[in-house]
Amino acid sequence: MASINEKELSRLIKSGELSGAYYLYGTDRYSVEKYCKAMISATVKAGDEAYNLHRFQGKDLDVEGLSEVCDAFPMFADKLCAVVIDLDMEEETKQRQGHKTITAERLKLLNETVSQLPDTTVLIFAATNADLCGGRKTLTAKNKKLIDLVAKNGTVCELNIKSRSEVIRMITSRISKQNGTIDERAAGLVYDLCCGDMLMIMNEADKLASFANGGHITEADVHALTPDNSDAKAYNLADAVSSGNMSLAMKLYHELSDDPENTPVYLLYTLIGSMNDLYRARLALDSGRNIADVTEDFGYSKATQFRLKNAFSSVRKASSAHLHHCLEILCEADIAMKSGAGSPEIILEKALVEMLSKR
Repeated sequence: MASINEKELSRLIKSGELSGAYYLYGTDRYSVEKYCKAMISATVKAGDEAYNLHRFQGKDLDVEGLSEVCDAFPMFADKLCAVVIDLDMEEETKQRQGHKTITAERLKLLNETVSQLPDTTVLIFAATNADLCGGRKTLTAKNKKLIDLVAKNGTVCELNIKSRSEVIRMITSRISKQNGTIDERAAGLVYDLCCGDMLMIMNEADKLASFANGGHITEADVHALTPDNSDAKAYNLADAVSSGNMSLAMKLYHELSDDPENTPVYLLYTLIGSMNDLYRARLALDSGRNIADVTEDFGYSKATQFRLKNAFSSVRKASSAHLHHCLEILCEADIAMKSGAGSPEIILEKALVEMLSKR
């Protein structure tokens, strides 16, 4: 079937006619995970997971085990499902001590597994965290080769981050399915308060629909029930600074500073934390590491991991040298505030302008 879009993938899942190999990837990792789960549910009946669902991690992938599973027969069912999460071919073909490298021989077996799947097996590759572009705009050569192989023998779907207007329509549709209504301005407010994070947006949409109980959701309801995620907005501020977007950076700064609870000291610390996320992501990309590595190394929790995912997606145009310089400016601002060298508001604004001018 080669490559299909999101609508075609959705129709395919609803048809229940899944077969062969699939590869899901793209910048919208929420949707990658969502559709992967939907494909599993469409293939394996509830209660049969122990027999007919086999999960593999891309890191140190057991190619032989995957091949064996894919060649097996399903138990008391029409099909079995094998899922490979976050396989980065650039990483897995590297020679490292203690690493189960995908050698040329094992790569040949992997290619044969993808190309010769029996009709009773559904094989899904899903990139929920792996950066298949290696910090660039396009797929790396080795990842592209595997994706092209899946496209030749099965189905590939690239799922990228949607625009604000598309997400607003998704919010409206999701609430409508729960017998509620919401106007465009209120749905846009949900998007803005969640700073575009899809997982947060969908959770808030469900919460609002439950509250409305079949009624209409107003902007006042959204303000009352949806927290203004200052941490996420501070990340967006750091992202705007790192990319040199002065108008957006100052807009976000004034929105944050208008809240009396967001003192200059608090904003400085959250900005440092967000800039650290970006810097860690940039260094990880430069050294061939992925989100899972950074999560483990720096102890990110599930509640804060979305910041890291966003950082990996947005930091590709920023250099590590610029981000390092931004952190130096923020550290100098921290010292100035603690020493009482001037007004905290002026110190913070000066730091923002200096970071933007150094871009």
